[in-house]
Amino acid sequence: MFLYFAYGSNMSRRQMRERCPDHELLGKAVLKDHALCFPRSSPIRHCGVAGLVERPGAEVWGVVYRLHDRDLAALDRREGYDPAQPFHVNRYDRQIVRVQMDGGMVACFVYVARPEPGEHVPSTNYLAAIITGAEEHGLPTNYVAGLKRIAARQPGISVAMM
Repeated sequence: MFLYFAYGSNMSRRQMRERCPDHELLGKAVLKDHALCFPRSSPIRHCGVAGLVERPGAEVWGVVYRLHDRDLAALDRREGYDPAQPFHVNRYDRQIVRVQMDGGMVACFVYVARPEPGEHVPSTNYLAAIITGAEEHGLPTNYVAGLKRIAARQPGISVAMM
């Protein structure tokens, strides 16, 4: 069993049921001294996808799930992480972070997007999945409001066309 901190579209209840049907939701949590960013584009979603960057004083809110081995393997495949591959081949790195929950600090793994050059803008659909997940789990209203201010683009519109 593994604890996983989701801060992007995996906060969506529907998405997690599809990807990791045996997951268990433990609750909301915050990762201190980090900020949400969009450092790369997804070859699956064709838009910028969420990542983390260290930033003193910033916070990234999300949810903690307990995952079984088979769910972790499925999530690794979906996130483009293979521990057997060389570091530079993976789209995401799986790292351990300490998040704060009601019960104190908890060590969880998290996927951190490996940055790519260029500007990476989330699509309206992808950003909507993040916002929906944040609202479903009752993340702080000021955090959700910040998510709603993130610039997004309609699917099929390239950054160069904006």
